[in-house]
Amino acid sequence: MLQKVSVAWSFNVPDRPSDNPKQFIQGAPVLHVKDPQASAEFYRDKLGFNFDFAMEGYSIVWRDNAAIHFSQGPVEVAGMAIFQWVVDVDAYYAELKSRSVVIERDIADQPYDVREFSVIDLNGISVVFGQDLE
Repeated sequence: MLQKVSVAWSFNVPDRPSDNPKQFIQGAPVLHVKDPQASAEFYRDKLGFNFDFAMEGYSIVWRDNAAIHFSQGPVEVAGMAIFQWVVDVDAYYAELKSRSVVIERDIADQPYDVREFSVIDLNGISVVFGQDLE
């Protein structure tokens, strides 16, 4: 059973928007899934996210400044992927490997100057985790 975690949100928001991804505070997609509770449990138990909120047909998980919302609804979303920026992608990759998470695409430096890897969640959605190459 999921348990509510109290969180005090505090962010430093830049004065002006920028296309620099280092300034992103959080990604918070809403994913339409068959079972929001099972989805939240997968992200909590397998991917190391924290449970935040649940009600009938809706749940939210978060890790650091990244939140993902799950809503019970139609699952006709083809080719869906979400991207989460992380501070140390190699450490997170090692964490998921230690939990026996199946890796969709192994960690690698990309030609667009991002080091990333991806997993497939229990709904078939590709979740990419990456950080800028310096």
